[in-house]
Amino acid sequence: MFGYDLGIDLGTSSIVISVVGKGVVLDEPAYVAYDTESEKMLYAGKRAYYLEGREPSGVSVIQPISEGVVSNYALAGELVRYFMNKVLKKNIFKPRVVASVPSNSTDVERRTLISVLITAGARSVCLVEEPLCAAFGSGIDPLHPGGVFVIDCGAGATDMAVVSQGSMSQSETVKVAGDDFDRAIVKYLRDKYGLLVGMRTAEEIKKNIGCAVPRENDVTMSAKGRNMLSGLPRVVEITGNEICECLTPQLEKITSAARAMFERTSPQLIADITNSSLLLTGGSARLYGLDTLISQTLSLDVTVPVRPNFCVSKGCEVALKKLHILDQYGYSFKTKEEVRIR
Repeated sequence: MFGYDLGIDLGTSSIVISVVGKGVVLDEPAYVAYDTESEKMLYAGKRAYYLEGREPSGVSVIQPISEGVVSNYALAGELVRYFMNKVLKKNIFKPRVVASVPSNSTDVERRTLISVLITAGARSVCLVEEPLCAAFGSGIDPLHPGGVFVIDCGAGATDMAVVSQGSMSQSETVKVAGDDFDRAIVKYLRDKYGLLVGMRTAEEIKKNIGCAVPRENDVTMSAKGRNMLSGLPRVVEITGNEICECLTPQLEKITSAARAMFERTSPQLIADITNSSLLLTGGSARLYGLDTLISQTLSLDVTVPVRPNFCVSKGCEVALKKLHILDQYGYSFKTKEEVRIR
């Protein structure tokens, strides 16, 4: 074997890499800890993720790729190179890469992302929209002529599209997702209890007791943080239905966008979607009751695939195998010569 072809889901909170024939081989947080003076990367992945909110003096933690947009070019390149080297090890052959990109990204944002990947060690890069990758990774055949509604709810944004015959008929991106849920929980605890908590604590609350619809049998959890008035440690008991209430405004933005997209979709595609079920993917698809909320809002059956956070990366792997099908829709590999590298 002369080399690997990689499918990469460049998410806001995590980077997932698949290898053709092997499936998912890496799932790491997309965080970088760097020296603020020299701007050199110190740690990447899990170590940097757990350091957020606990940084020593002179060290900062960031997400260099947020919502599919490169916010720090140098650190994004180092982060991707670090993970690609973990997968490729000492392989001397540069890989072809299919990477996911938000459906509403601009040409400049796409060229920058390609530039980052090629600088990190890719031979050539093809960018495919996240909802399309999510559909392929969920088992939808690129040649399937019927309409499929996909909602990919990640950490930085929620991408949704109606997919038909290997292309997107309609698409919509909402800048509301898992990170916004965490920020809403932080604000709720500060406003109601005067409790200051970090983003990692808010994420744990979301994962353990967060819900999109009220639970019949409510659950509770202890939230630990700092008293806003006294500055001393404080612990409060919060319930899952409280978290549901504070997430409602964010969730309404997602469901409203999905309803609006239906209004632009052709009647025949809507008939196809009604006969099947809506696909809900992405890391935030695991929020308790989110599938139920979307089902009630859109009057559709909702399916959440096994390991929904891996669907986009698996879809990139499928796209690598079947790029001859996607080629007719303008998807192709870009090389260093075709993209102006910074």
